Amino acid sequence: MSDDSGETTDPQAILPFDDGSAGRLIRHVWHNDRWYFSVVDVVSVLTDSEAPSTYWSMMKQRLAKDEGYSEVFTKCERLKMRSLLDGKKDGTDAADAETMLRIVQSVPSPKAEPIKQWLAREGARSLAQLEENQRRLFLRGEIAEKNRTLADTVTGAGIISQRDFAVFQDFGYKGLYNGETARDIAARKGLEKGQRILDHMGGEELADNWFRITQAEAKIRREGVDNKTDANRAHFSMGQAVRGFILEQGGTPPEELPTPEQSIQQLERAEQQRIAAQRQPSLFPTDNDQ
Repeated sequence: MSDDSGETTDPQAILPFDDGSAGRLIRHVWHNDRWYFSVVDVVSVLTDSEAPSTYWSMMKQRLAKDEGYSEVFTKCERLKMRSLLDGKKDGTDAADAETMLRIVQSVPSPKAEPIKQWLAREGARSLAQLEENQRRLFLRGEIAEKNRTLADTVTGAGIISQRDFAVFQDFGYKGLYNGETARDIAARKGLEKGQRILDHMGGEELADNWFRITQAEAKIRREGVDNKTDANRAHFSMGQAVRGFILEQGGTPPEELPTPEQSIQQLERAEQQRIAAQRQPSLFPTDNDQ
């Protein structure tokens, strides 16, 4: 099911860790109001193992017998992250910075200290501290995921076809955007056919829509909505409620927010190029090369 006029791939949250030679990638996700990091990715950096998943599995068995570390595993959570190999989104063991630091302590590695410092720094960053472009990428991915769960939820109300879901989405947009449909928003933003409106929103506008989507799904589930008419009304009312809250707080209504110069796709390409550049060997000689 699409999130406005078609499905888009959500950008996976990854961070480069500079191990002194080439950038290594560590996946992370915002969960329970803090960052959770992929345990396997951190283990890969620490050990340079060709099979970090196997290493972590054996490590869990070994440390489970250690009373000092047994509680660590209860704090790990199975969270969905996109594979760096095939792009599929599967469950993987993840831990917050505090728990991850305990895990790092149990791995003999010359990289332990640098990665402890890295985890402490990255773990302390809040969502509000992300730069605007990173915030846009993060929120766009979250919306794509939430729209998929919303689509699953409203199937119980008979909203099954692409057309049904598009109509349902328009009710939400009309509530939030003072009567504007997805087509109206696209026209106002000057978008061409095929360009998705969510890919041309800034962080604040995306956050408004994320709130609309999550609250609409919660209302539909809570009230047991079982027909299209009531589902559409629920989405419209939640859009209106979010809009009302914004205005009550003295905020800017979403239709008055500026459209970013760069689309999400352009930001994704720039991010990919940045990561690729960090993974390239330095052009300047190190002390060992002199």
